[in-house]
Amino acid sequence: MVSPAEKAPDLPQVPTLADLASDRLVHRLTDYFNPPVAQNEWGCVQLSKSVSAIQSISFPPFTCCGSPSPGVNFTLTCDLFLNGRVLVSYPRPAGEVAYAWYPHRVLRETEVEGIEFRTETFAPSRKRAVLESIQVRNTGRESRRISVGFDLRAGVTSLPGKPWMRNPAPEEDNQVTVDQSRGCLVFESRHQRAVSVQGFTPRPDRIEQRERVVYEFSLGPGESRTFHYVNIIAEDPPAALAAYVESQANFDRLAAENEAVFTQLVKAAFTPGNGEFSGHLPQLVTRSRELWKLYYRGFTNLLFCRRVSPDSVYGPTYLTALPYVGPTRTFLWDTALTALSLALLDPQALRALLEVWLASGMHDHNSTDYLTGKGLGAWYAANDFAILRCADYYLRVTGDFPWLDKRIECRSVVDRLTDHALYWKTLDKYGHGLADYGGTANLLEVVRTWTHEVPGLNAGNVYGMRFVASLLERRGHAARAVQLRSEARALAERINHRLYVDGKGRWKCAQPDGSFNEVRHCYDLLMVLACMFTDLSEKQKKEISHFFWSELATPLWMHALSPWDIDADWCLRADHTWLGAFIAWPPLTAMGLYKIDSPGKVAAWVERLAGAASQGPFGQAHTVESVFPPEHGGAYKCPPDFPYGNDWCEIDGGTFTDLVIDTVVGANPTLFDGIQLKSRVDDFDPEAKLLNLHYQGKNYGVGKGRIEPMA
Repeated sequence: MVSPAEKAPDLPQVPTLADLASDRLVHRLTDYFNPPVAQNEWGCVQLSKSVSAIQSISFPPFTCCGSPSPGVNFTLTCDLFLNGRVLVSYPRPAGEVAYAWYPHRVLRETEVEGIEFRTETFAPSRKRAVLESIQVRNTGRESRRISVGFDLRAGVTSLPGKPWMRNPAPEEDNQVTVDQSRGCLVFESRHQRAVSVQGFTPRPDRIEQRERVVYEFSLGPGESRTFHYVNIIAEDPPAALAAYVESQANFDRLAAENEAVFTQLVKAAFTPGNGEFSGHLPQLVTRSRELWKLYYRGFTNLLFCRRVSPDSVYGPTYLTALPYVGPTRTFLWDTALTALSLALLDPQALRALLEVWLASGMHDHNSTDYLTGKGLGAWYAANDFAILRCADYYLRVTGDFPWLDKRIECRSVVDRLTDHALYWKTLDKYGHGLADYGGTANLLEVVRTWTHEVPGLNAGNVYGMRFVASLLERRGHAARAVQLRSEARALAERINHRLYVDGKGRWKCAQPDGSFNEVRHCYDLLMVLACMFTDLSEKQKKEISHFFWSELATPLWMHALSPWDIDADWCLRADHTWLGAFIAWPPLTAMGLYKIDSPGKVAAWVERLAGAASQGPFGQAHTVESVFPPEHGGAYKCPPDFPYGNDWCEIDGGTFTDLVIDTVVGANPTLFDGIQLKSRVDDFDPEAKLLNLHYQGKNYGVGKGRIEPMA
């Protein structure tokens, strides 16, 4: 029997921008829907739920059209009015908007009472600007006389020299000046050096109340008019006005250049020795559409979260979640979960982050800010594990072992890594030989019972000691390595003895009062399988498998927390509760399941996960089918609305790329023993392979049963 992959032609090894685009998604204003985001190297802008409006513009240290606080309306700009009435208010069937995301632009379209509106929104490369082309077309058989208006607002401000927890609140008292000759409005902060110049060409017929630009015109049958909107953000009015005039005069050229920049950027990401990234990802050769989507759509998350900003104190870097969680923030925990892809694509950026984290210790914060390099937020208990995992993959991919001798704040990197591997001992507050990781703020935030002596992060300490033992042994410290491995084995035994729920395949958390909370969360499952698999009995492996398939798996996605968990009704944020799962949990869970289940069973589920990629880059979370119906055959991207509350894009979509490399194709780069190959491609495409997989100074072709050096 011939599989569909065997019949199909090879899919593109270097995708085009069109290959990476989302499906055409149709939604109304009242839908729970996460609208797409456009971005460039310096920032991003989220589209509103309309055909033209935009919001939450972040070009740190500048922001425009932000949100004062959760639950308060965004300061929309460029919203459209037809014949004096806001377009989104027209009754059904009008009001439906179709969205399509591309790496370099977002397209929207709608039709209202025989008038079609099409927009293309983009942030031109290396500029603090948002541009939008708006086409208005008469689809009827008779001429129409219409009025089209656009409301312009800003609330522009800046926050120079300070870390950003999130977008600063918009200023409500911007000084607004009408520039009739240029057809624009100048919004100027009264408190900071920040200006937003917004306007249109051709020049509007009038500007009403220093807010709305209005055009009145006739359209014959099939006739159209096109308007160009430009929003320039800068420090002072002269610079902003000059950039505005230049952008309007060269609108089409900027659009073409932006497309060319992104085309080259995508090509560079899969090309050895490119000039854009310090590394590259391997090219995937496959006929499996599902495998292709998981791999290359995971890459779009990395691309989207990349920033090469002149205001970054540590150079090119990668953010965690956009647009709301933090336009300048990199969380250690999240970065670690896609460390393999980052180490391949941009190892110097990953190393730069590691050095920032090693210098600051990160036992007080959960993230760092690229404007200042300072830590932000409450301490995340996963930070030690995250630093070790990032360092592990950086060393595996690059072979840069001399880095271990670099001194950071008077101590070598290897000494600092050893400190992180052993920090858990300072958290053994009750003499149980287990780290107490505190409360919800330090952990998953929204699972009330997963606190204190949690299995997953204690399993991470087993991994951390074994990783550091490998480094020390290689450096001639055999006795110390033996000691660490002995301690790791003993810790794994304590976790199994004290925290495993025998016969159930799940785990429990020890509390300070001596009680235990049984918690049916996927994180313990995936971390134990990743960090202490060799310490599990065959009985445990069978029970863990049964727990996943009976309580966490859904046809298209998974529950992060079992609906049978006692805490299932405590919170409805989709990333860590029963409503869905954080984007990294399905691929990381699949990596573990491949160790304990038949490849065919796991592959059938993994193939269905690929449907979520139809919506553009993976979101911070996607929901299970019983919460929101699937969209275009995939698990629905979680909306930002309360109480579900997740961002449009999260860097850990790149974990799907990791899954394809090291688990499905099965190319595992080790520290000292070459690339170990355990292929599981048969259920997708028996001929699937990777080209130019970089490993410690050389590139390799890796396919089923073979690893070959490439020129």
